[in-house]
Amino acid sequence: MGHYIVKRVGQMAVILLLISIFVFLLMSFIPGDPVYAMMGEEVSQEEYDRVYHELELDKPVMVRYVSWLTKAFRGNLGQSTQFHKPTVDVLSERVPVTLYLSFIAFIISVPLGILFGVISAVFRGKAADNVVTLLANITACLPQFWIGVLVMYVFSLKLGWLPSYGFTFPWDDFSASMRQTAMPLFCLALGGIATTTRQTRSSMLEVIRQDYVRTARSKGLTEKKVIFVHALKNGLIPVITILGMRLGAMLGGSMFVESVFSIPGMGSLFVKAITSRDMPVVQACVLITAVVACAVNLLTDILYAVVDPRIRVE
Repeated sequence: MGHYIVKRVGQMAVILLLISIFVFLLMSFIPGDPVYAMMGEEVSQEEYDRVYHELELDKPVMVRYVSWLTKAFRGNLGQSTQFHKPTVDVLSERVPVTLYLSFIAFIISVPLGILFGVISAVFRGKAADNVVTLLANITACLPQFWIGVLVMYVFSLKLGWLPSYGFTFPWDDFSASMRQTAMPLFCLALGGIATTTRQTRSSMLEVIRQDYVRTARSKGLTEKKVIFVHALKNGLIPVITILGMRLGAMLGGSMFVESVFSIPGMGSLFVKAITSRDMPVVQACVLITAVVACAVNLLTDILYAVVDPRIRVE
């Protein structure tokens, strides 16, 4: 297992290197002038030349990339051209917000999705299965930003129960945090619940037909023990893959939810950085998202062996 983890970490390093090169080249070739985007069209020629030199735009692309990569290894991700301060300082304020929302939504969606999937599979063809499957299919297709606009219209504008913007950590103000994060968490978790429900139902329908499940029933075990002890553990293997993908999707999809509810997270920062051609921030946001995605994939592979002892990592 240790050798496998070291090998996967090496693969992650190569993937992150390739992603950083691609994003750096993509941002370099996007039409527009980052100096004008940062300073405005009325900037003097002297000021323009000074900023152009400070951003190292007068150097070849690959020279600039090597310079950026060297500084990144030392923890220097450059200077944000939009906020006029180090990119690390900008991210330190925004990343915890996005991680908090994504992980809380993930924790909410996983048990609910698995529970609904098991209920749907056990009562296949009955009313409970029809209702759960219909709702899961509908909510899985709804865009997060559309759901955000809808719930904001109902609960903020019409009913006035919840605030339509802002964010507060629960340890700063628990009451305000619950009110401000209720709708964003609902939007982020809804898609995860639907996807997990559908995958769990499909996996459980295959597992509960296996011979060992029938043998467990023939031994006189209760239906609850047969489902949650014998069937569910094997049925979770395909679900684990979906859960890893959902966590990465939540981090990526948070930009829509954060933009709708004006939450100062990494997602809304990413959107603003792209529109203002803030290259250091864009590169840092992509790199952080890629690191989290690679780490989740590695954790998913390790969980395979934990859930099913028959799986061994060679």
